[in-house]
Amino acid sequence: MKLGVLTRDFRVYNRLLTLLKDMDEPFTSLTPKDNFTGFDMVLTDMELKGSNVFRTEGIEEFRLRQLVKSKNSKKIVVGIDPGPTPGIATLANNVVIDKRSIYDVGDIRKYVSRVSNECDYSSFIIKVGNGDRRYRNQIIRSLGDFRLQIVDERGSSRTTKRGEDSGSAINIALSNDIL
Repeated sequence: MKLGVLTRDFRVYNRLLTLLKDMDEPFTSLTPKDNFTGFDMVLTDMELKGSNVFRTEGIEEFRLRQLVKSKNSKKIVVGIDPGPTPGIATLANNVVIDKRSIYDVGDIRKYVSRVSNECDYSSFIIKVGNGDRRYRNQIIRSLGDFRLQIVDERGSSRTTKRGEDSGSAINIALSNDIL
C-alpha cells in the first residue's frame, strides 16, 4: 500500500509517525503542493477531498491501525489468552491490527473499550481462551456487557514461544472451536 501523510499540526504528524513506525508501515511525507492522487491512502488533519483521504487528529490509534492494515474491514475480533500476563490480539477481518501483553487483568476492560470505541465495525466479538480458569473468570466478569465467546485454546500455543501470549491470543481470535 502506498501511504502518504499530510498535516499542518506537527503534533498530529508526530502521532502518525510514531504509530506508522510502530506498525512498520512505510509512508511518504507530503506537502500541500504535492499530488496525492497516486496514493492508496492519505492521512491528514486538513480538509481535503478524495476517496483516498482520511481525516484524523492521530489519536484514534485502533481506527488508524484498522484503516492501514485492513481498510474496509467491518468485523473486529479481540482474542484473549487468559493468565497472569494475558495476551491480547485485535483482528480486523482476520488481519492482525494489534497484539500485546497486558500486565494487569483490570486493564483488559480499558483496552477492549478503547478498541470498541475507536474502530468502525458491524460485528465486534471477544473470544476468550478456556485456559487459566481463575484469570479467565476475572476477565469474563469484567467484560460481561460485551459479546463474548469462550473458545477451546488447546493448541493455541503450539506456534508461539513460551511467554508470547499475544501469539496465542491471535490463534484464539482465529479459532472457531466455541465452547
